[in-house]
Amino acid sequence: MSQVNKPEVKKDFKYWVDKAVSVGAAVVIVGALFKILHWPFANTFLIVGMFTEAAIFLVYAYLPSDPQDHSHDGVGTATLDSSELIKALNDVKTSIENTNTNIGAISAQTEGLKNLNAKFESMGKTLDELNHFYGSVKTLSESMTSSVGDAARTKDQLNALANNLTELNAVYTNMISAIKGK
Repeated sequence: MSQVNKPEVKKDFKYWVDKAVSVGAAVVIVGALFKILHWPFANTFLIVGMFTEAAIFLVYAYLPSDPQDHSHDGVGTATLDSSELIKALNDVKTSIENTNTNIGAISAQTEGLKNLNAKFESMGKTLDELNHFYGSVKTLSESMTSSVGDAARTKDQLNALANNLTELNAVYTNMISAIKGK
């Protein structure tokens, strides 16, 4: 039987740890998305993802390092350039600041949408009130139109009555003149 080489076991273990890091990071990112959009289970995703990442980093802390990872072209050991490390950390800091700014902008936009929704609701109430007002005006207009017709008929009847009275006065005047003998 052949014996499994220890470096291969380390490589296989490191391979799976790297996969777990990716999965944990994906869960954290999805949880953050859920949290930003106020979707359900956001807290659960964030908690599971954060604990997964923490456990993986603990495993990394005790994972033996591979001497080949620290070699430079197979000769000597790699040196740590502090200026490159500082530049990399500053880049990370800038990236985090940009992310925070973007998250703040997204949050402000969602607040703007909430305010817009409130304005639409207010506009809807105003439109309902205007529709009620226009309905009342229409009813009043119909009443006035009916009243105008009634007034015209009343005017016609009063004119007819005035004509009848004029004719009747003429008849009575003639009768009185006839009685007086004129």
